[in-house]
Amino acid sequence: MSGGGGSAAGIGGGAGAGGATGGAGSGTGGIGGSTSGASGNGGAASGAGGIGSAGVAGTAAGGGLSAGGSAGDAAGAAGTAGSAGAAGSTGTGLGSGVMTGMGRSMEQYETTEVGRNGVPYMLITNGWGPGFDSHTVSWNGTSFIVEAMSGSRGSGGQPASYPSVFCGRYSVMQVPDCGLPKAISDITSLKTGWRWAANGNTGAYNAAYDIWLGTETGFGMYLMVWLRDPPGEQPAGSPNAMHQAVTVANVPGVWDIWNGSVNNRPIINWVRREGTDSPEIEFDVMDFIRDAQMRGLTITGTQVNAVAVGFEIWSGPVTNLESTDFYVEVQ
Repeated sequence: MSGGGGSAAGIGGGAGAGGATGGAGSGTGGIGGSTSGASGNGGAASGAGGIGSAGVAGTAAGGGLSAGGSAGDAAGAAGTAGSAGAAGSTGTGLGSGVMTGMGRSMEQYETTEVGRNGVPYMLITNGWGPGFDSHTVSWNGTSFIVEAMSGSRGSGGQPASYPSVFCGRYSVMQVPDCGLPKAISDITSLKTGWRWAANGNTGAYNAAYDIWLGTETGFGMYLMVWLRDPPGEQPAGSPNAMHQAVTVANVPGVWDIWNGSVNNRPIINWVRREGTDSPEIEFDVMDFIRDAQMRGLTITGTQVNAVAVGFEIWSGPVTNLESTDFYVEVQ
């Protein structure tokens, strides 16, 4: 991972709250955090639910946790049995989303509700950094394309923008009814998947999940999962010498952990090494929380407030950088 200022993506919104970052980990703006992910193929329609007289019905479809995701393709195949079970339904895994809500905007802080398989999410174009110049973002449900973006890295290391989609209570007033926030103690699983495409873009941008923890009354900390580490830039905090080239239980890939603080709030980053971009991932957010706890890293908060994905873009030009599918499934 090369030098440059550390980053935690800031989120804009109508009030234009800034982000925080800096080569020494010092924050210079409002609340921020970035995240990304990519994942294996999603399954197709799930089988009949419940336990029928003919036997146990099939399980819900979903993407496999392998890097290639081929395991997800077979999900739901056994679900036709069980006459007492509910009818099969479309799976939540990657590639199975029915998208709703289309648009295109050049606004710096466009915020709009979108949907996937009937679940609401929010999209924010989020040109928050001090070096932001202009962008054009189009979307269809939780998929979006940064058609064009120009801007430059801020003097404190800030990205120019973080166009993103999220579920939960995040950085704007709108809170989609997607199942988050939810108390960690009440979460059985918090599965999420993201697929994105570089489409020839090789510059100063990451692809990152931004997961916010907190309480019923406020924000506590950031967990970030970087699927792309761009040349010349780095996460907020410092590399943790004890936790390099690590694996996370049930999650594909090898990660370097960076941790520190942003705006006086803890941040933990799991980062794919430069040159090992991961264009797809599916995982349970709880596995990252458990990984941090197992390593003795600080976890602040009693609930998961939000899960977001997007691209921190330090500088343009960027053309047709694409998020092709994203979902969150709270149980």
